Amino acid sequence: MPTEAGAGPQRNRILAALPADEFSRLADDLERVSFPVGATLYTSGESLAFAYFPTTCIFSLIATAEDGSTIEVAMTGRNGMVGIALVLGGETTHYRIVVQCAGEAYRVRAEVLCWELDQGGSLRRLALTYTQALLAQIAQNVLCNRLHSIDQQLCRWLLSSLDMRSGTEFDITQEAIANLLGVRREGVTEAAGRLQAAGLIHYRRGHVTVDDRAGLQALSCECYRVVRAEHERLFALTGASLTRERARPNPATLRQRAETRLKQTQSLTLGSTMDPARLLHELQVHQIELEMHNEELQHAYEEADALRERYADIYDFAPVAYFTLDTQGVILQVNLAGAILLGIRRSQMARFRFAASVEPASLPDFTAFFEAVLSGKPCQKCDITLMAIHQRPPLQVRIEASVDERGKECRMVVMSLSGVGLA
Repeated sequence: MPTEAGAGPQRNRILAALPADEFSRLADDLERVSFPVGATLYTSGESLAFAYFPTTCIFSLIATAEDGSTIEVAMTGRNGMVGIALVLGGETTHYRIVVQCAGEAYRVRAEVLCWELDQGGSLRRLALTYTQALLAQIAQNVLCNRLHSIDQQLCRWLLSSLDMRSGTEFDITQEAIANLLGVRREGVTEAAGRLQAAGLIHYRRGHVTVDDRAGLQALSCECYRVVRAEHERLFALTGASLTRERARPNPATLRQRAETRLKQTQSLTLGSTMDPARLLHELQVHQIELEMHNEELQHAYEEADALRERYADIYDFAPVAYFTLDTQGVILQVNLAGAILLGIRRSQMARFRFAASVEPASLPDFTAFFEAVLSGKPCQKCDITLMAIHQRPPLQVRIEASVDERGKECRMVVMSLSGVGLA
């Protein structure tokens, strides 16, 4: 089967549901990869170097017994992801993961995914939601394989596969289906023959065409409906929660909301189709639109102010000293602990060089350290001695620093090595 060319990452349901800011942050780390049918993505117990978000391919999660017999416990396609162990805090997969249907997926390094999950945003909620849906699928598949006929199992498997691909055709052998369902090949052959005789599918030389999806659903057991309903329910809840948490209403619905507010605030009957009446109505709606825009901007300003104040409190009252220096070593910004450490007032910082507080014996080390930081080298460390001030003797400190993206500012954290508090 040919793969769907040009399918972007947002063809995947999880990636498509991410807010624009989260998706744009992740987009640069997404790498498109293609897989042939039958390829093994991971073996059982293998460390997960990448997580995968399928777009046109389908993966089977396969459990293997000691005697080599296999069974598919679940499948995932554009509705989910591969790498659930990373979501739950693990590093390895318990199942062998095999490409059931050739196609494309987008992968992201495990460390990148874990960092994004640690932020506690929408990706984490969506990944946990999919995990719950996957567990429901695994549980229902166990029940189906134990209690229902091969005909019903085959219908369930075909329908689930169709949900994860475009079109009604795919390539798979009867032997492969038998291995996935954990049954004899002869049983699959007989079941496929009965479905074909009923006009539900057409099977020839490893190529399956579904002719009557509604007929398959009627013949299938309840397992397919249960899993699909649970999946849709969970993702609907996630969408609702994302909507509730949005700080400001969607601007796309502004006109509709303005019309509603106008009806609530003024009873206006437009029985006439005269242009002046229509013009008056449009002007009133436009006025309310502007008022609502202003409300939303005011809300945004208040929210930004609150975040700024929160940041300022955290920065100022941190137990360690924070400094921002320009390329000449002049202090641009310092928190309360840093001002106390150097014995300066923050109003003086614009004309104060950090090096002026360094013991002469440590000055060459600090100068070399500062130049290394500005050169763009990774996070640097340096141990120096600060000169005595007031009632404090010379103090040994450790500095960790890095340069900003523009190479114009050096950001430093200064910590005491002698056990003397900074406050």
